[in-house]
Amino acid sequence: MTKASSANLEMALILPLGVVANQLMKIESDLRLLNMKALDLVNEDGGGGHTGLIGARLENINEALDSIRRLVSDMEADIRPWSANRRSDRKSASDQDD
Repeated sequence: MTKASSANLEMALILPLGVVANQLMKIESDLRLLNMKALDLVNEDGGGGHTGLIGARLENINEALDSIRRLVSDMEADIRPWSANRRSDRKSASDQDD
């Protein structure tokens, strides 16, 4: 891989994936904090009449997470054949040297 294509790969994919990973870790932290707050509120007043609103938001989050899981799986599936082909190309090239 040339330096230019390596730099393009890093700028186009690797760095943005790192940003997304950091954002997801922040979201996980926010959800943990919200979970603790929710437990406190439920213990104080039994959840009150807000459970429907909270449930709707949680359903939206679950749908987004499902979509994210599918996208990540698709990306992994798309990358695996490419990396497997690269390995087999390298193996066949080394076999030819013998």
